[in-house]
Amino acid sequence: MSNHALRRGFLDAVPLGIGVTIYGLVYGMMARQADIPLWVVIGMSALVFAGSSQMIAVEMMASGAGPLSTMATVLVVNLRHVVMAADLSRFLPEAGGKQRALTAFFLTDESYSVSYSHFQKNPTGGARYVLGAGINIYLFWGLSGVVGYLGGNLLPPVLEPAFGFAMAAAFLSMLVPLVQDRPTLAAVLTSAAIAVAGNLWLPGKWYILLAAFAGSAVGFFLECRLDKRAERGAAQ
Repeated sequence: MSNHALRRGFLDAVPLGIGVTIYGLVYGMMARQADIPLWVVIGMSALVFAGSSQMIAVEMMASGAGPLSTMATVLVVNLRHVVMAADLSRFLPEAGGKQRALTAFFLTDESYSVSYSHFQKNPTGGARYVLGAGINIYLFWGLSGVVGYLGGNLLPPVLEPAFGFAMAAAFLSMLVPLVQDRPTLAAVLTSAAIAVAGNLWLPGKWYILLAAFAGSAVGFFLECRLDKRAERGAAQ
């Protein structure tokens, strides 16, 4: 059963893994344009494994930012994984400490999306399902970064803006299937509004964490209200 869950998670993540290659190529091309060595590109994908954070790190290194400020920014951006891991933990009741730690390393936006959708329909598979989805993204992301670095110069400049749109479309494709009720919709809209406002008016990347927690709080509040209404209706 456990090997089946690992394989099922890997296969279910294939469509998103293919989508990941788009911004993996962008990551590799950005690193090459910034004259960052290939071993650094591979090392970040192997050890950090956080697409948006790696792209931010490349931008900061290219602009001459120091290592401490770069690491602090990457940490802030990656804190959203705390929220995702906490949400999925209820579906991993039998996972031990080591298995949870390994699963947490491979947790990404894409593997969270696939796993959450799976557990809503069939709450089985546990940590191995999440791990399988994460390994899929890990391979697609790492390989596409190298390909982007080595072959980025072959891309016609006219096609470069299309990659930015493709990245946004990939994230929307993960988000839309998860919006199935009013609390989730309210959480998404709240997070989006704060993220956009923060990007326009706040320094740094702290607004990402603020948007995540604000959206979670709004969704939790509305879900609690709906549960109380349901309880009162059942009592009557």
